[in-house]
Amino acid sequence: MSTDEITNLPLVERLRIVPLAEAARLSGISEDGLRRHHSDKLIKLSPRRIGMRQGDALMLNPNSNAA
Repeated sequence: MSTDEITNLPLVERLRIVPLAEAARLSGISEDGLRRHHSDKLIKLSPRRIGMRQGDALMLNPNSNAA
């Protein structure tokens, strides 16, 4: 998904919080990699649940800059 496609998503979709496993799938980065390198984007939902905004996960996608 290109950056333009991501910014054209409805705001509700970009702000939706997805589980860490889903964020890892969307971003192409492992859950451990997200915890280590992008902890500023993680949202603690409960003591055992961690999520990330869908828009953040999509923007981390290494393939998103490809044309």
